[in-house]
Amino acid sequence: MSEEGNDPLTIDWCARAVLLRKVEEALLTGEMVTEARFGADMTRFANASLADVTKALNEAMRNCQISRGEKPRRTRYAMRGRMTRPY
Repeated sequence: MSEEGNDPLTIDWCARAVLLRKVEEALLTGEMVTEARFGADMTRFANASLADVTKALNEAMRNCQISRGEKPRRTRYAMRGRMTRPY
């Protein structure tokens, strides 16, 4: 097998997290938004959805922590709540 440093398929998760943070900031500031005008009508398009970028960023940050030997925080998907009566 090849060493980790020479394998072209290994992913540097920390570098990916830095790049994804820049993409997230660009989306939030509106730099990655394209505008199209057709007469009086105007439409804005984003090249990537913020939810997808945030999900990929969280995954990259988690894998970066694992690659550094740190223990990542647990994520809770199901939170217990109480049902309240609507009246």
